[in-house]
Amino acid sequence: MKHSILDGTAADTFPASEPDRAPGRIRVRDCMSFPQPSAGRRPHPAVAVTPGTDFATVAAVLSASRRGIVPVVSVDGTVTGVVAASDLLAAYAEEDTKGELLARDLMATPAVTVTEDTSVTEAVALVTEHSLHHLPVVDGDGRLTGLLSSHDLLDALRREDEAIRSEALALALTPGSAVFPGSLHVRCERGVVSVSGRTRTRSDAAALCLQIARIDGLTGLADHLTWDLDDTEPPSPA
Repeated sequence: MKHSILDGTAADTFPASEPDRAPGRIRVRDCMSFPQPSAGRRPHPAVAVTPGTDFATVAAVLSASRRGIVPVVSVDGTVTGVVAASDLLAAYAEEDTKGELLARDLMATPAVTVTEDTSVTEAVALVTEHSLHHLPVVDGDGRLTGLLSSHDLLDALRREDEAIRSEALALALTPGSAVFPGSLHVRCERGVVSVSGRTRTRSDAAALCLQIARIDGLTGLADHLTWDLDDTEPPSPA
């Protein structure tokens, strides 16, 4: 059994992996936008319009909210579609009809939505797949609870990168990792961890990489570790 040069504990003992663990540590609830509650009041959901809202009001709501979209909700708050600023601009060009248009005529449906439990990783995939800048956030019954913007996602990803880096660094500095601390360098960008440094043996380096690869939210690992002894090579014949 391999032992660490730091404290003599076994270096090939790892925590059990979690096979059904969902990717991503940050959830939509941690980064979604919605109006902050006033003192003593509960927060209100994101601004929305109903299917029967007229063109002028939809335009006013979009302008006032400073968002790229406004959700369209039914009486019970269920999201039925979204109206984007580009939809209004396209409709405005049709001068003969703009006075008659309602939100139901302008909205894209069905709306692409996420829940507060959706991971940031999944939300990024939706935004990319559908070329969106905002996503309505809904509860389990499809009722609007907030909005998620691309800026919210960028901020969350930056925080997630730092959290992943911190966890990888902690693993590398744990007694038993066999890493020479002065040689260690860990970075994380867009979920990809890059780790460099020196370990006592090649097996110790492989063991550390295995541990880092289990970090929740990791999307890739660039291994630049070196070692003093390649203990995977068969002994030379006498």
